[in-house]
Order: sequence, then C-alpha cells, then structure tokens
Amino acid sequence: MGEHRHTFRGYIAMLVVIKPFRGKGIATELVTRSIRVMMESGCEEVTLEAEVTNKGALALYGRLGFIRAKRLFRYYLNGVDAFRLKLLFPRSAINPSLLMTTNEDGSHVHINRGSQEGSSQFY
Repeated sequence: MGEHRHTFRGYIAMLVVIKPFRGKGIATELVTRSIRVMMESGCEEVTLEAEVTNKGALALYGRLGFIRAKRLFRYYLNGVDAFRLKLLFPRSAINPSLLMTTNEDGSHVHINRGSQEGSSQFY
C-alpha cells in the first residue's frame, strides 16, 4: 500500500493457486480478504495486472468489481500483454463488512456496489 498521484493505493502483486486447488474459492477468499484490509487501512483503490490471456483471473476480478483501466503491451517477459485492473472505493468508503458476508451454511455473499441496491452475487 502506498500513495500514488495523491491516491492511497493498495496493490496485489501476484496471486497463484496451484491447479489441484483451483475452483474451490481460494483466490476469491484471498482477494476479498486483501481488499477488506486495504479498505480498512484507508486505501482509495486497489490495482493489479493480469495477463490478457488469463480468462480465469479476469473473470474473478470482474466478479469482484475490478475494471480494466489500461492495456500494457508486452508487459510480461514472455511478451504477453497485461490489463491493469482497478477497484475504486468511494472517498466516503462504505463499511467493509457490507462487501462480504458469510451465510450460515458457509457460502459467501458478495454485495455488488455497482448494481442496484439489494443486489448480490453468491459464490
């Protein structure tokens, strides 16, 4: 976390879940917890980069509200482009506990701030 262009920004540097454990919600949980800590620490946004070919990661971040801010050409050493993704928080940040709740059965409910009031996404 740090200030960049007068914005206090959180950054997710790298996230990998090894193949046998993919599809179990591990990445979602890790990113959601990271977002909550960054929000509680006063961050105004979270940023990260993901390969344009990494459909799973792009879908995950899209579900969590990240937007594609920029395409970075030949960003990685292998020559693949990246998208810079951002999740913006309002200056009067809402209570982080409203972003994610856990149901009695252990499933998570993600409150989508960009949709109509009362709308939520389950996973």
